[in-house]
Amino acid sequence: MALIMAIALWFFAVNKQTGDISEEVPLTINAPAGLTVLDTNATVIKVSLRGPQNLIDQISDMIKDNKIKARYDFSEIDDILGDKFSKTIRLTRKNFNFPQEIKMFSMVPNEIDVVLGRLDSKYLKVQLQKQGVPASGYEIANEFFFPHKVMVTGPANILRESEIINTVPIDINEVSSDQNRTFPWNVDLEQSLMYLKDDKHVSIPIRCDKKIKVWFIITEQEDQKIFKKIKINVLHPDDYGFIVKLKDEFIDLSLKGSKPILDSLDSKDIIAYVNVGSLSPPGPYKQQVVCTIPEGLAIVGKPPEVHVDIVTQISDKKED
Repeated sequence: MALIMAIALWFFAVNKQTGDISEEVPLTINAPAGLTVLDTNATVIKVSLRGPQNLIDQISDMIKDNKIKARYDFSEIDDILGDKFSKTIRLTRKNFNFPQEIKMFSMVPNEIDVVLGRLDSKYLKVQLQKQGVPASGYEIANEFFFPHKVMVTGPANILRESEIINTVPIDINEVSSDQNRTFPWNVDLEQSLMYLKDDKHVSIPIRCDKKIKVWFIITEQEDQKIFKKIKINVLHPDDYGFIVKLKDEFIDLSLKGSKPILDSLDSKDIIAYVNVGSLSPPGPYKQQVVCTIPEGLAIVGKPPEVHVDIVTQISDKKED
């Protein structure tokens, strides 16, 4: 009776401390020297595992932390004809770094079709990639970079059809002329090339450790803006003895120049005036309106003019 109870207790303890789990594990395939992986029909392996509950509870976190891997290392291949080589590989428990206490009772798939490509090197032209837009009112007037060509190592069949390698996207968001003194920027190159396969763009890893020096010339944008109803002031000496009448007391003024300055400017910020100190009756006179505008702006077209009437002397009006 005691033996039966001991056996039952043992089975209970074992079952209580054992757990099952199914997880997807990333697959890494390492090609032999001189070759690279062009294509594979699987990048993750779904495995079903069993083991001590305390370890099973840790497996998911270990996979997320990239501590559990599936890995297949090719041995040297000498009999390759052409630029590509296809092979079916078979995975076993040895291709995984699970703890010894973990038992694997299934993996899907366990056979993987792999296409390997011969590596080659070639000079490719560098192309800048930019993302974002400059700060409001600014633009990139010109750009320079060096070197213009770099040596790239990658699959021979892909390099044969390739002419350009891109830089990683350069963030130009909110840049202004302040950045002009921070150049050159050292920019990395993308470590992949795109090619068309079955009407889809596929990314293939390549290798190029060069950095590209990039210069941008950032300038203020040019713009044009109309400022309406600017009041015309009349200037004359304190002892000026005439009454001045303007045909129009307000003008509209069209300015061009720096967009940031134009955007910050308002009609009330512009001072417009005519100086009538040298004028005397009877008139009328056609006078140029003088406008004080910020440096970097200019009036579009001819400077504005206004008709001025000199009516009479103030002293003569009082005697009448």
